[in-house]
Parts: sequence; structure tokens; C-alpha cells
Amino acid sequence: MRPDRPVTVRTLSVVAVVVVLAAGCQSAAAPPSGKAVALRVEQYGGGPLPSGTVTFPEFVLYGDRTLIAADGDAPREYHLTQEEFDRVYGRARSAGLATARTFDVQAPDASVLEVVFGTDTGRSVTRVTAPDPEDSGEAGDVVRAVALDLSSSYERYRPQRVAVVAGASSDPAGPAWPLRPLTEGIPFNAGRCAVYDAAEVRDIRSDTSWTSEGVTYRVRLRPLLPDEPDCASLTHHE
Repeated sequence: MRPDRPVTVRTLSVVAVVVVLAAGCQSAAAPPSGKAVALRVEQYGGGPLPSGTVTFPEFVLYGDRTLIAADGDAPREYHLTQEEFDRVYGRARSAGLATARTFDVQAPDASVLEVVFGTDTGRSVTRVTAPDPEDSGEAGDVVRAVALDLSSSYERYRPQRVAVVAGASSDPAGPAWPLRPLTEGIPFNAGRCAVYDAAEVRDIRSDTSWTSEGVTYRVRLRPLLPDEPDCASLTHHE
């Protein structure tokens, strides 16, 4: 019988390198495809929001390289090149956003930065309380990594559907709401939320008062993003 071949230090080193490389390849999940969220960045106040308030993310990047960014009442829609996508997505990955983390500080009513990082295997959510780009720690790395800097051309985002969020108002009675009653919407942030085709609300301005079934509401229009099917999707991500 042949004696067992001795295992040398060199052999063990080679095996260790192969194992480390394989583990690294397995941990680096690929970006998602299609209209799955690759990166979503939103900042919201830490205190209670006024009745009927709804927020819009700073930007959302999708697997098909579409990026939609906030810009007042007319969000911008970009179609990134592969190089631009890799730069935006890669900066977020390098900041450790593939792992969910929470950076909390004792700052009552401070704003919160919420970042959703998506891959082809799932997603992670990171939150930074009182985000500060001048912070020299890991929280500051996150804030700087998701600061959007694009100079490429864009077009105005044209949603197919729009959420109308209505909060009860003490304003004088406004004109009669011309669509189905606002009371039929689902409860949302101490108000009601209903979804309409974009064409239905084309002539309705956001932050205006209307009366529906005897109640005066201040309505805010919120374009629905490609991954948002209904009002329930407008809540923050857990």
C-alpha cells in the first residue's frame, strides 16, 4: 500500500486561496434585472408627518438602468449607460450597502436616510438618522455613496398611474371633487389614498383643496413609480 502523500504548506496555501476566492464570488450577488429595484434612496423627517403628507424618493435605480429622480412636481427619468449604472451601483456596494445596517443617534425629530439596495437574490435596507455627508465614519460613507451626480440627458417622468393622498383640511370648502369619492381610498398617514389613471388627474394640481361628500380635503398628487402598484407600496420599507 502506498503511503499517504504528505500535505505540504504550499498545498494548504493554494487550497486556502481557492476557498477565499470562491467565497468572494458567491458573496458578490449580481444586480437585479428589469423593473426590480437596484437602489432606492429616500430621506424623510423623523417627526410625525402632517395629515395626508406623502414623500417621493430622492431617486430610484432599476435593474434595466432606468433611474427616476425627484425634481419638484416633475420627476426626471434617466436611461443610464452600463458604465453609469455600474458607477452608481458600485459606489453603493463599496459603501457596504449590501448588508443591512442602522446608524442611529439621539436626535429627536431628526431626518432619516433610508437606502434600499437590491440584488438578484434579495435586498437590504440601511437607515441613517441625522445623515451628514461631513461625517468621517461609516454613516458618512453611506451618505456620500448615494449622493446622485449625473450630467446625462433626461426626460420628464410620465407615470401611468398617480396616487392622490387626501388629508382633512380646515381650509374653506373647495370645488367639488370630480372623480370617485376620496373617502373610498385606503387609510394613509391620517388621511386617505386612492390611485387614479394619470389622465384622470391631468388637470388637478397638487396641494389644493377639494370637497368630497361634504368634507374638505387638501390633496397631494404622488406619481407611482414602476415598482409601486398601489397606495400600500408608498410606506417605508421594512
